[in-house]
Amino acid sequence: MTNKTILVIGGTGMLGKPVAQQLKADGFNVRLLARNPEKAQKLLGAGYEIFKGEVDNAAALRTALTGVDGVHISLKGGPTAADFERMDHLAVRDIAQIAQEKNVGRVTLISAYAVSTEKADTPESRAKFKGEQALKASGVPYTIFRCSWFMETLPMFVQGKNISLIGNQIHPLHWIAAEDYARMVSKSYQTEETLNRELYIFGPEAFTMGEAMKIYADHAGVKVAPMSTRMLAVLGTLTFNAEWKSMAVLMKHYENWGEDGSPDEANHLLGAPRVTLGEWIKTTLDKSIN
Repeated sequence: MTNKTILVIGGTGMLGKPVAQQLKADGFNVRLLARNPEKAQKLLGAGYEIFKGEVDNAAALRTALTGVDGVHISLKGGPTAADFERMDHLAVRDIAQIAQEKNVGRVTLISAYAVSTEKADTPESRAKFKGEQALKASGVPYTIFRCSWFMETLPMFVQGKNISLIGNQIHPLHWIAAEDYARMVSKSYQTEETLNRELYIFGPEAFTMGEAMKIYADHAGVKVAPMSTRMLAVLGTLTFNAEWKSMAVLMKHYENWGEDGSPDEANHLLGAPRVTLGEWIKTTLDKSIN
């Protein structure tokens, strides 16, 4: 049992929620910043301290950051360039600066493997890169998690009886389960060796996006339906769908960039991910049936 309090910002999201739950299971006091505390309480259940506020409200951030030992940032920007900038850069910058003022022990941040100067070729990757740089420049101790693709994203590509394979995705990817990632984040708060490091979080197996979608499709009873990034962008423009246009840009980005970096340091410090894609699919589909 620990007396440490960790604030999770974005703790009701697909990747923030499992981190909040794992921290709580490991004995941390977990605080959340949420726009709708009642909704957050209903989603997560009892045992969490929930503060009302948004990330662009400095007063709310200062209140939520008072008296915490660490802050985990799990924000999702988009689909517009302005919103990526607001969430992935400016919010991270503000949180880091206030954390430094409050003498918070560390800030942890979820990022992506394709974030660097040379790979900052989209609004999202540029904002994430600037967010990382702002966190480092703040002076607060940090850990950045550069994650590969999450298994949990696969169902998001399903439309009806098809799963959309967007673009020419040739790069092998080490798919990671959110539960493994959450365990690693929580473990990082239990060792000083992870301070001021960028850690690559890669799952135990590598599949191209097409291969992963085929495995998912075979289990879920859907069909892989290829679509070019150009076609998705055109459809997004014709239907005024900002999400589709943003997705086309994202998937074009990942056509160009495969994984780099090594997961060895993260696996040594935090324990290697264990959940395979097949195991995750079976567990997920069993839950949906039951």
